[in-house]
Amino acid sequence: MREHLFPRWGAALFALLPLSEILYAPATGQTVYAAALASLICALVCAGAARLAPIWQRVRALQWILAALALWPIAASLARMGLFLQSTVFPDRPLWSLILLLTICTLLVATTGLNRCAMWTLPVAWLAGAVVVISGMLTISQWEVAYWVQPDSSLLQETGRILMRLLPAALVLALSLPKGLSSAAARGLSAGGALFALLTLRTVLLLGAHTAALLPYPNFSAAGLAAVGDFARHGEVFFAVPLLLCELGRCAALACVLLLPVSRSYGVLRLPRRADQ
Repeated sequence: MREHLFPRWGAALFALLPLSEILYAPATGQTVYAAALASLICALVCAGAARLAPIWQRVRALQWILAALALWPIAASLARMGLFLQSTVFPDRPLWSLILLLTICTLLVATTGLNRCAMWTLPVAWLAGAVVVISGMLTISQWEVAYWVQPDSSLLQETGRILMRLLPAALVLALSLPKGLSSAAARGLSAGGALFALLTLRTVLLLGAHTAALLPYPNFSAAGLAAVGDFARHGEVFFAVPLLLCELGRCAALACVLLLPVSRSYGVLRLPRRADQ
C-alpha cells in the first residue's frame, strides 16, 4: 500500500468527525446553526494544521506528543459509545464489557494502518450520509415549521461546546496527515457538518426544541418516527448502526496516530523486529 492517503479517503475520514457527534448531540434550536458554524471553523483550522503536518512530523518528540494527545478523544469516544449502547440496546450488560469490546474492535482496525482505515471510512461515510438523508425524507411530512427557532445569544455558547468536542480529534488527525491533504480535511469536515446541521434540523422540526431537550439522545429517538412497514419498525436502529460505525472509524484512525511513532508507517502496521540472537 502506498505511503499516502488518497484525497477521497482523507475527506471521508474527516467527514466522520461531525457524523460521530449526531447520536449524542442535543437538538436545541441553536444546535442547527452551531453545528454548521463549528464545523466550518474546525475545517479552516484543520486545513491550516494539515499544511504544517510535514514540518510537525519531522520531529520525533512531537510525534509522541501527538500520540499522547490522541488518547483523550479515543477514551471519550469509547466511553460515550459504551454508555449509548448500555442505555439503548444492552441495559443488562456491564459498561466495562461494552467498552472492552469496542476497544478490541478499534485496535483490530487500527493495526491495519491509517491507509486501510481511511479506505474503509469512504463507504461508511457514504452509508451514514445516505441514512441521514433518507431519515429526513421519510419524516418530512411530519415536520412542523412552527418549531423553527431563530438564532439567539446562546448560539456562540452552543458553537463553542460543539467545537470543543470536534476540534481535539480533528487537530490530531490533521497534524498526522501526509502532505497535500489540507483541502481534503476541509471538505470532509464541511460535508459532515452540513449533514450534522440538517439532521438536527429534522429533529427539531419533528419533536420541537422543548421536547428534544428532555431526551438524552434526541436525534436517535426522532429516527424512530421514520419507521416504514413491519421490517423497519425500529427505524432508530437502522439509523444508529452506521453512525456507530462512524465513531468506531474515528477511534480507529486516532488509534493509528497513537501507534504511528511505533509503526513509522501510514500503511499496514509494522512493529520493529528483534534482532536474531
